[in-house]
Amino acid sequence: MLNSHGSLSIAAIEKALRLSAASVRRYLADMERAGQLHRYHGGARAAVEKGGGSYQFYEASSSFTAEKHLIGRMAAELITDHDRLFFDSGTTVLECGNVLAEILSSGMLKDLRIVTNSLAFASGLIPLCPVMLTGGMIRHSRMDLCGSAALENVRHYNFTKAILGTDAISNTGELSTTDEDTAALAAAVWERSDEVFILADSSKLGKSSFVPYGTLSNSRTTLITDHLADAKVLEELRQLGGRVIIASPANDMK
Repeated sequence: MLNSHGSLSIAAIEKALRLSAASVRRYLADMERAGQLHRYHGGARAAVEKGGGSYQFYEASSSFTAEKHLIGRMAAELITDHDRLFFDSGTTVLECGNVLAEILSSGMLKDLRIVTNSLAFASGLIPLCPVMLTGGMIRHSRMDLCGSAALENVRHYNFTKAILGTDAISNTGELSTTDEDTAALAAAVWERSDEVFILADSSKLGKSSFVPYGTLSNSRTTLITDHLADAKVLEELRQLGGRVIIASPANDMK
């Protein structure tokens, strides 16, 4: 259940497994000692390995799914008429693209243009607005396009908003990822964008990955994360000068 949902409340586990709250807490404590999860008040979330492991799109897309949906919806609701957008290939950005397709289908937005290196969601948006793929080398592990052709392509455009994922955000606001190609493309897009939105579930905060490419200490930058994020880390990130938005289930009900 944790592998599918990323996080679970004690009440949800009680109901699904027909256990008492005391039994659930005991099992969660045992699993935390074994390194299988992290407990928080009222529930638990799946443990995420630290540091520069390789990224696999399909594995990433199956973790923290509820939180990613909330973050993606929040980001999509910040998109406005006439935006010129870049979407990267992160799994949380995919959620934003899916919600954006719903909004466009309803007629609530108009005159959008999207450039993306993602192979995962572009087809859902193609009937609804112009979408350009960057070109480049296909990476099956990330379901995206990368390399010199992708870099050259994005340098031809100016974006009003860039919607980017990340593999890690340190307490000092440094953004990092697992490989040079992903970092180079993110940095190039950053230079061409009026605003940059970083979509990162709470498991990414307070960590570092292999290749740094940017920082949250910029007034053009907004971090959107979920309600499970550590309050101390969030406060440290707010002090850097960028904006921090928390996507919560209460927001999603509005």
